[in-house]
Amino acid sequence: MSPSKYRVRRIFRWLMQPIGERLAGAGVRPDTVTYVSLQLALLGLVLFFLTLNQWLYALFVFLVGLLDGIDGVVARAAGRSTPMGAFTDSIIDKVSEIILLLALILGFPDQAVLGVGVPIWVMLCISGWLLTSYSRSRAEALGVKDLDVGLGGRSERLFTLIIFSVFFQVLWGLVVVTFMGVLTAAYRFYHYKRELTDSYHQI
Repeated sequence: MSPSKYRVRRIFRWLMQPIGERLAGAGVRPDTVTYVSLQLALLGLVLFFLTLNQWLYALFVFLVGLLDGIDGVVARAAGRSTPMGAFTDSIIDKVSEIILLLALILGFPDQAVLGVGVPIWVMLCISGWLLTSYSRSRAEALGVKDLDVGLGGRSERLFTLIIFSVFFQVLWGLVVVTFMGVLTAAYRFYHYKRELTDSYHQI
């Protein structure tokens, strides 16, 4: 069963919806919101590198995730949902995620968790996060309908990272979201492959 109705992003719909509608009413373009989220990710990287303040890091991760939902609300409310906008949003989302994860390398270049250096964890994390998105987009292009599967979606990963950061355990949060991304990518590979196999046998 698809977990889409249980996604963390639904918890914050009460916040995203009115903000997005007000921005749309003010004539703000969805792409503007998307690029602001990128700028916030960059600012978060710089400030975390300078301060190593994990609460501040949590705040910027939250804002980037929030704006990702708000730009969709703006697009729908303003009637500006386009393939180009969706494409831009997807790419900027990935860039923002990578920037936020690279901040951990800059902040903890010489530290290790479970005997593995932070740079390696970040590399594994980015790989898992990208694979979750790539497997979904590839499956969608091949006609798979049940796409939103796996418990480690983007909103869940970001929310987990926020929670660990609030409790000053951002590196353990990195480990957890790394496993979330890798395991979700693996499950999606299994699920989509089964869906495609079933579709082929029905032809």
